[in-house]
Amino acid sequence: MATIPPTSVTLLKDISDGTASARWTDFYNRYSPAMLGFLRERYPSVEAEDVIQETLVALTKAMPGYHYTPDGNGHFRNWLMGIVKHKALDAIHRAKRISDIKTDIAKGYDLQPVEPTVLAEDDSWKHSAMEAAVEQMMSDESITARTREVFRHVALMHEQPEDVARQFGISRNNVDQIKKRMIDKLSSLVSAMTARD
Repeated sequence: MATIPPTSVTLLKDISDGTASARWTDFYNRYSPAMLGFLRERYPSVEAEDVIQETLVALTKAMPGYHYTPDGNGHFRNWLMGIVKHKALDAIHRAKRISDIKTDIAKGYDLQPVEPTVLAEDDSWKHSAMEAAVEQMMSDESITARTREVFRHVALMHEQPEDVARQFGISRNNVDQIKKRMIDKLSSLVSAMTARD
């Protein structure tokens, strides 16, 4: 793993005004090698640059309220790598949820056939299409909030259908039907996003 450079109090102060500071480029150049090394060593399956970008976005929100006092809130490098770790784990969990939904689409629910290439794990743009489809569907206000929440719990959070049924006061069969309808809709969205001329 790349060595984390010594903390520059001046640099931290300069970026504390958020995204407006031109010193973010300096920050990226200073710390990205260490973040990249950390990710490659501990989380080789994630897209490191994406995680670093998400970390920088989080930092732009957090830095205005951050005051570097090593004796009080610890070393900056530990805080920074904690954010990187958190973002990497988020990426891993997100990929797992998407993979499970792909499996559901591929396996069942008597859905319309989906092109095998749509389900290919090694095509990152198709993975991105799946993520975008999930996000679009979960923000679609034409779908009732309860339906979206049931799907989120049973498909995205991997809760047991029986537990979800009890939580929402519906039958297990209703949970299965909601999941089937939502998977069907998701399959259609992914097919549309990945359709080729």
